[in-house]
Amino acid sequence: MEKLVLVHLSDIHFTGSSGASVHDLDSEVRNELLRDATAVTRELGGATGVLVTGDIAFSGQRTEYDRAASWLLDFCRSIGCPAESVWVVPGNHDVDRKIANSKVTKTLHESIRAKQGAALDKELREILIDESSANALLAPLAEYNTFAARFQCSLSAAKPYWERDLALSCGTIIRLRGLCSALVSNENDAKNNVVLGQAQVSVHRVDGVEYLTLCHHPPDWLLDQDNVISHLEAKVRMQLFGHKHSQRVQEINKALRVTSGAMHPERGESDWEPMYNVIEIARLDDQRLGVRLFQRRWHKVDRHFLADQDRNTNQPHHDYVWEGCPRPARWGPRPVEAPMVTAVDVATPADVAPNTTSKDADAMSPPNHERRLTFRFLTLPFRHQIAIADNLNVLTDEDRALSDEALFRVLFKRAAANGLLPKLWDEIENRHADPALFNPFETTK
Repeated sequence: MEKLVLVHLSDIHFTGSSGASVHDLDSEVRNELLRDATAVTRELGGATGVLVTGDIAFSGQRTEYDRAASWLLDFCRSIGCPAESVWVVPGNHDVDRKIANSKVTKTLHESIRAKQGAALDKELREILIDESSANALLAPLAEYNTFAARFQCSLSAAKPYWERDLALSCGTIIRLRGLCSALVSNENDAKNNVVLGQAQVSVHRVDGVEYLTLCHHPPDWLLDQDNVISHLEAKVRMQLFGHKHSQRVQEINKALRVTSGAMHPERGESDWEPMYNVIEIARLDDQRLGVRLFQRRWHKVDRHFLADQDRNTNQPHHDYVWEGCPRPARWGPRPVEAPMVTAVDVATPADVAPNTTSKDADAMSPPNHERRLTFRFLTLPFRHQIAIADNLNVLTDEDRALSDEALFRVLFKRAAANGLLPKLWDEIENRHADPALFNPFETTK
């Protein structure tokens, strides 16, 4: 069976004290979720990745992201998923409200919220192409961006969304697109005043590519919901949302919209009920893809997660079919006896220098190794990052002012240009307690 297996979490709401005290009542929920997800994904043959649709932190603080990162690492280890195969988008709790409520940023929010239709997109575009206003708009998400950089999911004025391709072994691409609905978020958030903007949802149809979007706020929270819905329903096969802390699944225009329950709903909620999902996407035949949705719900009496069964079939999952998804012609039909090939991340490294030599290009590893390099570098203490940069001797004094993420982009680009990727790999791996057993950048002589 050719498939992707994706664990979908939302509203994980880590505080700075999560897991740090015996008084953390949610530690039981996290432990049971880890046990349940491990069992479910093992039954499905392993997990491809983890999707988190926002509200990773509780108030956008670094200590909260540190807790979330530590737990996600343990979670990935348990379900047998590479730690770097996590994809995240921000929610309103990922915004630093103190910064969002500053005079400059709040004024920008008000100017955007005062517009409608094309005028809204024009205002948003003009703010994002002006460096000073763009910096003010993105400032409340600075800590989120630092956290998300290790997963290559940070956002910028030039590109307030991210994309990543996952390939089924038949050649079909499932293109993840992470949308940011927290650009215009402050203490005055309410239904119909959160903004996405058309640029984030203007996906381009490509033969053999099916889109899966991640976004925190569902459409009914968006000021520009009509335009957003029009694009998503026309061109996106699966839409994942969070925020509402309640589960809802809809089939709309041959697409699937999943508004997820919360992993960590607030204890004061009257209908407190932790939830998460596991999504399996598989090739059914030459024209169809199948989606199997496992909705896992907290049982208040037995105090563990159980399947939200399909009432029609009594199965622990719900099945959906995507029609009109032909197998890519260049791959051709697969013989029955062909061995199963698991899904791989096929994104292209963005920062390899244009003047990389052919020898260096041949030495470049598959993109999942570049992704691992990013994750492993950005999870090292700063002193180790600087030591690695010094040992490769490819940075200038001016580069020392760069952020961690920007520093790595420059480091990776210059290491590739100078044939130093094998050394960069070793420098990073040898500073971790679990170094890789081989260096994929080494060339055979």
